[in-house]
Amino acid sequence: MQCPLLSSVGNAVIDYLKNGRPDTDAQEIVVAHDTANRGKKITSSTIYSIVAKYFRAANIENWREKKHGPHSLRHSLATNLLKRNVSMPQIATVLGHQSTESTKAYLSLDIEQLRKCALPMPELGTDIFEVSV
Repeated sequence: MQCPLLSSVGNAVIDYLKNGRPDTDAQEIVVAHDTANRGKKITSSTIYSIVAKYFRAANIENWREKKHGPHSLRHSLATNLLKRNVSMPQIATVLGHQSTESTKAYLSLDIEQLRKCALPMPELGTDIFEVSV
């Protein structure tokens, strides 16, 4: 399956392949760098541990109660693109989705933006709301 890449991500991958990736015959793009596993495929549990490590290091409040595995990065990317007014079809393309319906599951509500849309509530007992006792 082919997925589109943001140009910044594509450039980072090219830089890694040219300058950072250990010599290896592994087919995976990103491989282990530690001495014991250098050039070998990185396991799913290792990737999870790496992401969790940086969640801790970033001092994210209540990070243990939040989803904090590698998949959470897709949710974060989608939500941040939405906050920057990127359209749903563009976000779907970045995530590799064929439909924006699939993308909706990755988006979190932006409460601050919703508050800007709120209308003032008329007081009770006015012509708009009758108070029945």
